[in-house]
Amino acid sequence: MDKKNNHGGLVSFEPTVALNKWGFTAKSWDNRIYPPFFHPERIAELVEKWEPDMRDIFICTHQKVGTHLTKKFVVELLRNYKFHPPEHGISLSDIGHGTVPWPEVFVSQYGSEAFNDQLNDNVDVPRLWYTHCSLDDLPFKATSKGPKFLHVFRDPRGVVVSQYHFYRSHPMLGVSSELDLESFIDLFLEGKLYFGDYFEHTVQWLKRGMAELGAENVLSLRYEDLVDSKIESVKRISNFLFPHLELSDESAAMIVEATEFNRMKKEITENPQTFHFNPEKFFREGKSFGWMESLTKDQQSRICSVAKEKWKGIQTNYEFEIV
Repeated sequence: MDKKNNHGGLVSFEPTVALNKWGFTAKSWDNRIYPPFFHPERIAELVEKWEPDMRDIFICTHQKVGTHLTKKFVVELLRNYKFHPPEHGISLSDIGHGTVPWPEVFVSQYGSEAFNDQLNDNVDVPRLWYTHCSLDDLPFKATSKGPKFLHVFRDPRGVVVSQYHFYRSHPMLGVSSELDLESFIDLFLEGKLYFGDYFEHTVQWLKRGMAELGAENVLSLRYEDLVDSKIESVKRISNFLFPHLELSDESAAMIVEATEFNRMKKEITENPQTFHFNPEKFFREGKSFGWMESLTKDQQSRICSVAKEKWKGIQTNYEFEIV
């Protein structure tokens, strides 16, 4: 039975399970854990039939590693290059689900016919998507037609803190308000949360992404660089997605301004368009090192120890010093 809720009109699909004593309402199949608003059969059909092409741009992240910020960078680039008509969400600078759909959620909530309409409404222009899946869990069948993938990852200490606040605030996930940060760190390090182990998710993309999807089709970015090195980041993204186009210094500066945290939060609060999250709850800080104020040295040490082991041999540019 489907269960309606008050989170952006999304529906939960029964049966669901509680992952642990703290709640975390979830669905599980193929040894993976998903949120309750995923519909397994509809997603399976999507994977069987959908073959994306060079028009498609995928923002591929685990949760709370800079997904919405990356969406904003790309939407502003598309807006700058005028790929879409004025009435389109990209031209209106919308980063909500109407402009940047999450394919698994879109097809779960609205069905395959609506998904096909979404494809047909964006003909001969870039189609922008985001997903939290791993490389082994992409929501389409194998393709050689050259879609682009922007993979974003983040210092796991920042991911822990951000996910902790996000999960406790999410109205659909049934997470106990009594969940403390120390207990959440245990869950995070065990990797038994939505979309699987964060460290393994990152390893897949950094170690295998380019080899399996094409070196020219995958760009990995650090969240900290998106926050603290915006000019360099927007130029990297532009050169990757649109190497035949030249981004002017003036346009780059305008995009940097549009991606500033307080401006993004203010714009979405005043005019959410199709963005269905409450920015007061889900846009917390926008800092690259805000975790320093939340984690003890012992907690940092535990997280960094796991990161060093699981990311051994992987180039991340994190030194994992305890502060």
